[in-house]
Amino acid sequence: MEGNPGVGGEGGCPVRKFLTLLWLLFPVAVVYYHFNEGQAQLAREKARARLVLIRGMERTPAPDWPAVVEEYDLLMAELPPSERPSVRHQVRLAKAKARIEMLDVSGAIDDLVQLLRESVAVDGEDGPTTRAIRETLGKGYFYATALLKANGATEEEWRPYAERTRQVFRYLAEHQDPSALADYERRVEAEFSRSIRQNQL
Repeated sequence: MEGNPGVGGEGGCPVRKFLTLLWLLFPVAVVYYHFNEGQAQLAREKARARLVLIRGMERTPAPDWPAVVEEYDLLMAELPPSERPSVRHQVRLAKAKARIEMLDVSGAIDDLVQLLRESVAVDGEDGPTTRAIRETLGKGYFYATALLKANGATEEEWRPYAERTRQVFRYLAEHQDPSALADYERRVEAEFSRSIRQNQL
């Protein structure tokens, strides 16, 4: 009597074949997850723990800003390759803010100019990260102007930074509440005075 290929015989049971194939592929799926999604998740958890450490360092009365900058470099290296560009932009923005606090203004401005271009391409002109980058860039230009004046630079040297400061502030005024802009300017001035005091300790 011939075997029924749908039930037994040489053809075997389709369900049994499917289960056997599933069992054979299971280790492959586990390995794929481990080296892809699993590894990415582990990297994110490690990066999250480092971010908590950095936030604690920043909240101390006298932060060690060079050490904070180094931690941000390590954080960037720990992010998985698949991480969203906006997340990387936020980390780079935080690092630029730390560089401004340690008065490495020139380097911070260079980073922020490039970062602003990249953020506009990803999030648009009015994206929240883009707005934060632009505000920080305005702060950087303000710091550069004030530092150059304080160190006896000629008007030719500090004037370009002052003009860029006004351009950024004007842009912010056109896209935000003018009263909020006034608060922002006062805050930048207060933060500059505080940064000067901290770097003189």
